[in-house]
Amino acid sequence: MEYKTLNNGVEMPMLGIGVYNITRRDTQRVVEQAIEVGYTSIDTAAMYYNEREVGDAVRATGVPRDHLFVTTKICDPCYTRDETLRSVEQSMKQLRLDYVDLMLLHWPVGKPAVMWQALEELYSQGLFRAIGVSNFYPNTFPAIVNGGKVMPVVNQCETHVLYQQCKMIDYLQPYNVALEAWSPLAEGGHGIFNENTLTSIGAQYGKTAAQVALKFLVQRGIIAIPKTTHVERMRENIDLFDFILSDNDMAAIACLDTGHNVTGWPLDALCYTPNQN
Repeated sequence: MEYKTLNNGVEMPMLGIGVYNITRRDTQRVVEQAIEVGYTSIDTAAMYYNEREVGDAVRATGVPRDHLFVTTKICDPCYTRDETLRSVEQSMKQLRLDYVDLMLLHWPVGKPAVMWQALEELYSQGLFRAIGVSNFYPNTFPAIVNGGKVMPVVNQCETHVLYQQCKMIDYLQPYNVALEAWSPLAEGGHGIFNENTLTSIGAQYGKTAAQVALKFLVQRGIIAIPKTTHVERMRENIDLFDFILSDNDMAAIACLDTGHNVTGWPLDALCYTPNQN
């Protein structure tokens, strides 16, 4: 496994397992299998309704807590400090963990600046090892950094070979904020698993198109959290660290970028506004 040193010094695995849209019935099994395969980073959220099962899996594996990296997100549109604290409290009760490695604001709803100040407070108390944001773009990101005392460590956004987030990478660089990719395999659709460039490059290394697509992100310094419920796919997705894509490979994959997301949210036209102040 390779790690990203975040802007507060915390090391985060470059690859994790995401549990979005995994049923509560299956989540504990999936997370336990992922940890057994070698994953140490697990990404959940309040709106996934499986935080409790993630926490149960973390305890059930017997792996020391400090060997695992747990991310969750608050999604309630909070308008006050107290509302934010209650939302965090609910997540912590579900997880039943002493701390969370990374707590994110799931998206810019409610009053993000107020919510961020509450996270800063809890971060200073040691409840989180790091705090960050998700789905914040140049039209909303300044609300966090302009009024905050703590810089987000990551911004988690839709990112994959079809939507490479070049503008976002450039935007985050001056802030030293890492980009983290949700849906790093484009939801497993849009022909990505059979894409000619990816499959031909993969053949050179004995890798699949999915592995090449994930390696492209990791090699660019982007943290990825692919989701799967199948242990064989877990093994495939994590098997990225025994090969390096050449400059020619990277350039060829860069040409796959459409410049547009595939999930439909958020709309680029609303994210990159002419006035970003």
